[in-house]
Amino acid sequence: MERRQFLGLVGASAGAAVGVAGLMRTASETGATRTGGFLAGVSVERPTVETLDRFERWTGKRHAVVTQYAALGQSDEEIAWTMSALEAVWARGQVPMLVLEPTFGTEEETPTTVSADVAAGDHDDRVDAWGEAIAGWVRRGVGRPDRRLFVEFAPEMNGDWVKWGAPAGGSTPEDYIEMFRRVRGRVMATGLGPTDVQWVWGPNAGGRGGIPIPRYYPGDDAVDWAAVNGYNWWEWAGWFDPPEIYSKAFERVRSVTDAPLAITEVACSSEVEGGNDPARKAAWIADFYDYVAAEDVKLVSWFEHAKETDWRVFDGVRGTDEATVDGETVHVYDAYKRVMERESTLGAHPTDPRRLTDSEFRGEF
Repeated sequence: MERRQFLGLVGASAGAAVGVAGLMRTASETGATRTGGFLAGVSVERPTVETLDRFERWTGKRHAVVTQYAALGQSDEEIAWTMSALEAVWARGQVPMLVLEPTFGTEEETPTTVSADVAAGDHDDRVDAWGEAIAGWVRRGVGRPDRRLFVEFAPEMNGDWVKWGAPAGGSTPEDYIEMFRRVRGRVMATGLGPTDVQWVWGPNAGGRGGIPIPRYYPGDDAVDWAAVNGYNWWEWAGWFDPPEIYSKAFERVRSVTDAPLAITEVACSSEVEGGNDPARKAAWIADFYDYVAAEDVKLVSWFEHAKETDWRVFDGVRGTDEATVDGETVHVYDAYKRVMERESTLGAHPTDPRRLTDSEFRGEF
C-alpha cells in the first residue's frame, strides 16, 4: 500500500489560503457544544484548497479535519512550506492532521534502520526543527486563539511496505516505540499541551510480517488517539465488507488502549474482478459508515485520491450519480454525500475559534 510516494511534500498552495467568514473570533469566545457520532475528515489531491472548495460545495458540509502528509527529514524550507499548507487548511476553518513519516531523502534512500536511528537521537536536529515549527504555528500571540493540530506519526508500522516498520527487516517493535516516544517528547517539550496537539498512533488493519499490533503500542502517556488504516480493493487480496477489514484490528488495538478510535485512511475502489461495479462501491460506503457508528469510531478520514486505483467519491472516473459543480457535470457517489448530510456527522465547527471544542479534539463526545 505505497500510497504516499506522491505525497512527500504537502500538497497545498501556500498562497491559496481562503478565510472563512465568521470563523476568526477573539479568544474570549467559546464554541457551542455539539453532539454527534464522528468527526468527518478527508485527504484530497493538490491543490488542496481549490480541491476542497469544489468537493465541499458538493457535500454541502465542510470536513472537520483535513489530512496533510510530510516527511520528518524535510529541510527548514520544506517545513516552512508544510506549515503554510497547514495554515491554508486552518484559514478555511478546519483542523489539520499532519501525517509525519520518518523518511529522509527519498523513500528508497531511507534505511530500514530508521526507527532505531531516530530512537538513538541521530535525527534530533530534524525532530527539534519540527517541534519549533509546530509550536510557532500553534501559538498565535496575545488576543488570538491558538491553533490545534492532530499529528499521526509513523503510521502502518506493522507493514513491510514502510521503512520504519519492523517487518521491513532493520528494526524491532521496541525501536518503533522508542522512536515514537522520543519524537513526541521532544516536540511537546516546546511547551505544547494536549489542547494544542493530539498524537495519533495508527497501525494498518491488515499489516504484514506476523508481529501483533499490541507490540507496537507506545503507551497511554504518548498516545491520544488510536487509529486503524484500511482499504477495500479486490486486487489487494479480495473484496471485503468493513467488519472483515477492521474488526480484528479494532480488537487488538482495544486490548492495549481505551483511547478514542479513528480510521485515518480509508477508501474503496469500484474495481472488481472483470471490470467495475460502482453500485457495489456505493453500497460499501454506506455499510462502512454504518459500521463506524456501530463501533463508536470518533474520526474518519477518507482518502480522496486517484492513485493505485480511483479511490474518489467526487469527480472521479465513474460514479453512481452525477452532480453539477461550477457549471461542470461530474461523476459522484451520493452515498458519501448522504453520510455528510447526517446530523451525527460532525463537520467543521461553525463558531469555535479553535475549530473544534476541547472535547471534540480529544474525541470525548
